[in-house]
Amino acid sequence: MEISTEKILHRPLGEKLKIIVFANVSPDGCEWSYKVESYELDGWVDPVIRAKNQGREENYIDYISQEEAFEVQKEFWESLKPQLIKNQEA
Repeated sequence: MEISTEKILHRPLGEKLKIIVFANVSPDGCEWSYKVESYELDGWVDPVIRAKNQGREENYIDYISQEEAFEVQKEFWESLKPQLIKNQEA
């Protein structure tokens, strides 16, 4: 089963990036991946796909660091954990 989350990152020069983190969960474990979209005049675009269509080579690491992707992954994972409800009888 694939689940995902999105987070908007604001860069100092006003650039907005959307990081999309995916978790492919199976009985054998969980595989993580991510992609990035940048906000252009025509909306959100995948810069890596755009570069490939223009004959250029770009990677998601050119837009966000692996550490940033990991932080979003960690936040996502924490949000999936069940929360204890206080003052509730068993």
